[in-house]
Amino acid sequence: MPTRRIFAYGIAGAMLWAMFGCSVAGRLQRRQVTASLAQLTRAERQQRQADERPQVVKLRRDSNIFFLAPVDTLADGERVMSLRIEQVTIVAKVRSVPERNGRVKLDFIVTLPKQLLGKSRSVVVTPVLHKPDGRMALEDLVIRGGRFSLLQQRDYWQYETYIDRFRPDTVGREEAFNRFVKFPYPEDTRLDSVVERRGMMTYYYSEEIPTDETSKRMAITLQGRVEGIDESSYRMPASDTLTYVISSMLSFVDTMPRYRIKVIDKYVTVQDRNYIQFFVGDTRVVDTLGDNRQQLDKITGLMRQIVEQQEFYVDTITLTAASSPEGGYAFNDRLSRGRAEALKQYLVKRYGRGIDTLLTVRWIAEDWPELTQRIRTDKSIENREAIFALIASEKNPDRREQAIRQQFPKDYAYIRSEIYPQLRAVNFRYNLRRKGMVKDTIHTTELDTTYVRGVELLQKRKYAKALYILNEYNDRNTVVAHLSMDHNERALELLSTMPKDAITEYLKAIACSRLGRKAEGREHFLEACRLDERMEYRGNLDPEISDLLASD
Repeated sequence: MPTRRIFAYGIAGAMLWAMFGCSVAGRLQRRQVTASLAQLTRAERQQRQADERPQVVKLRRDSNIFFLAPVDTLADGERVMSLRIEQVTIVAKVRSVPERNGRVKLDFIVTLPKQLLGKSRSVVVTPVLHKPDGRMALEDLVIRGGRFSLLQQRDYWQYETYIDRFRPDTVGREEAFNRFVKFPYPEDTRLDSVVERRGMMTYYYSEEIPTDETSKRMAITLQGRVEGIDESSYRMPASDTLTYVISSMLSFVDTMPRYRIKVIDKYVTVQDRNYIQFFVGDTRVVDTLGDNRQQLDKITGLMRQIVEQQEFYVDTITLTAASSPEGGYAFNDRLSRGRAEALKQYLVKRYGRGIDTLLTVRWIAEDWPELTQRIRTDKSIENREAIFALIASEKNPDRREQAIRQQFPKDYAYIRSEIYPQLRAVNFRYNLRRKGMVKDTIHTTELDTTYVRGVELLQKRKYAKALYILNEYNDRNTVVAHLSMDHNERALELLSTMPKDAITEYLKAIACSRLGRKAEGREHFLEACRLDERMEYRGNLDPEISDLLASD
């Protein structure tokens, strides 16, 4: 029976635990064994980056996830993981890394001593990223010993056999999993494989990390735990700290304020367009008709704001009412005039007689210029060009409207229903005069707040948003934004148009380094050092300049 087999494997597992003593992890606890961190040499980094073999392969089979590493076969036929990394000799704990497109690549060596690597253990190592605004755990590095892996396989076999036999519901599945599987398979790990080799194991860890305004420095530490098949555990002591200094283009940001010329006019006009509905053939202003209440409130609100402000005198307010072309021109002329005068009386009554002398009434019987403009921009009208020609040739407005209706009935129906209502408008023109100003025009300078905002976004490493603002200025900060987003060709184009100085030459060297133009880049860097000796010190700390100066 399957159930008997389950219990049989359970007994076998218990016998395995007994074989390995009281505590698999106890000795590690006494010796305070831990993993270590180390930086890579330039040669080691280049070799790692040139090795295109995958460090780990993630496979799915049925409901299980497996992680496989590349292997090599030794002379004696033994197959071992091909994650062999040369002996680490570097002792530096601080390294400068370049920022590209809002991200940095952090890489390091994790060394696991032989005391940690046992057949009956699972080792989980978690790199932890530290920044001024907090900490973040990176992907786990997991190594399982052979016997530990075997125990996991047996636990999963017991669980799957139970599920096939009894077919429990979701809650029952979860309870069964917790009962049978003591050590679940890890997910989203860097390595998960059987370790059979003696001695120390080293692993090359590389991760791209997004940057933000707090990313001037980053630090990496390790935390880890060891689990034994007897359910003993050991938490490793804290490791050394690796510190990374982020080499970005932000040190070249020009923080000098930028100003622009502002033209101030003595005379200013404010225009406002509104739509007041009237009953057919009627001139009365009815505030309960349609959305007249909202429109009238908008008119009086703006009028009050303009009349009562302190910066300008209000010379005149011109009220112009217009009608659409349907009906006779003479009738529309009387109607527009009546509606304009009725609206003036309404506003005087509502706002006060103080504006009576300021308001000038005008009217447009049929607003053909506005109609023509709206037809020109409306692609729904098929015969636009022919209608334009008809409007230009026919001078009598009544015959003109009738001709459009007869010759283009389909287009006329659309124009009457969709465009005519937009012509029944009331336009206000406020003519203002600046107080205390004698000249008609004066020029002054003011802080370019838009540019300031772009620089602030650049310093916060929000490069795309910064470039959206700074792109039109084409100055050094524009170049810095382009380089930060890895737009190196465009950065070189802009730099070629700028006056020659130490910073310009240095930025050219950076762009050339990224584009693989080493000889050209070295010339720009040497010129930058000649113009400003401080650039030599800066270059010694810049990994991109180091790559530039390295022999091909």
